[in-house]
Amino acid sequence: MKKLLLVAVLLMVVAVASFAQVSANVTANVNAVVTTTRLTDLALGNVNQGATVTVLSTVGAAASFSVVGAANAATTCTFAFPANLTDVSANTLPFTAQIPRWNMAAGAGASTAFGALTGGTTNSSIGGTLWLYVGGGVTAAALQPAGSYTGTLTVTVTQP
Repeated sequence: MKKLLLVAVLLMVVAVASFAQVSANVTANVNAVVTTTRLTDLALGNVNQGATVTVLSTVGAAASFSVVGAANAATTCTFAFPANLTDVSANTLPFTAQIPRWNMAAGAGASTAFGALTGGTTNSSIGGTLWLYVGGGVTAAALQPAGSYTGTLTVTVTQP
């Protein structure tokens, strides 16, 4: 009986001695939500037949957008412009875009130009903000039909 009890204890010791435990780390990255808000539209105003009107990206009349996201993060801004503005009768008015600009503080005057019409990448401020400014212009033909012409400028903002 003692031998049987000794064998049972030894088996329990061997079973406990062969037990192993391992752990794994659990990780997750939380990304800030990027919010882009249109502040002002690009209003070119009245254009006479045969005339050109241009609003620079560095003036207050430029279209403006605010971006709020991750602090000091690489921020890619992509701009898509209409080739033409159209009226209700499908008449077209050629649109010429200005190179978009960015600033870490509000104000188009001290802004920095992106490298291309399509935009580029810059960093957001330490507070996670960025302001974008876009200008452009139109040239009406000598016999351009009178009317109200519109188009859509699309801004896409991403952060990793």
